[in-house]
Amino acid sequence: MKSPLPGRPGPRLLAIWEALEGREREAFERHLLQDTAAEELVGILHRHGHPVSASTIRTYRRLLRQEGATPLERHPA
Repeated sequence: MKSPLPGRPGPRLLAIWEALEGREREAFERHLLQDTAAEELVGILHRHGHPVSASTIRTYRRLLRQEGATPLERHPA
């Protein structure tokens, strides 16, 4: 199955994606793939019951950059 997010998101990010629906999913994707600070996104996700580390988010974003494309080029809104 192809990942719903660009690149190779890890199991924690995929689990969060699967737990969300509709507008929440759109907001998560937008904040994950754009310039929301990883620490800020972590705080929001933790408050809503989705634990994840800032390093997980930063690693995912770094891997996307290393693939040679910005996140929005890989997965336009």
